[in-house]
Amino acid sequence: MTVKFIGLLAVLHCALSLATTMAASPEPTGQDSHVVTGTLEELDLSKMSGKIKTDLEKTVAFTIKSPDLFKGLSVGKRIAVLLDDQGQVVKVMETTVPELPPPEQ
Repeated sequence: MTVKFIGLLAVLHCALSLATTMAASPEPTGQDSHVVTGTLEELDLSKMSGKIKTDLEKTVAFTIKSPDLFKGLSVGKRIAVLLDDQGQVVKVMETTVPELPPPEQ
């Protein structure tokens, strides 16, 4: 029983670490790009732009290189986007895991 509990705690810790890593601010990926995760707040394919609101209430604006990346997505969906150094979306991934703020010290 104790081993299972410790294993469960380890899994939860890893999930929280991943969520914290992808939270509020764009995270560097080492190639002049970063990942932003949150809720699609605005999507205007005619202007090739949009906005994501992170779970920490930060709004991140982006531009769209290819409208096909957003096929089947609508405002209100949870997504993660890979942005290049100019704020253009390179990749879009749907996500269902909510972001959590970092634990208070």
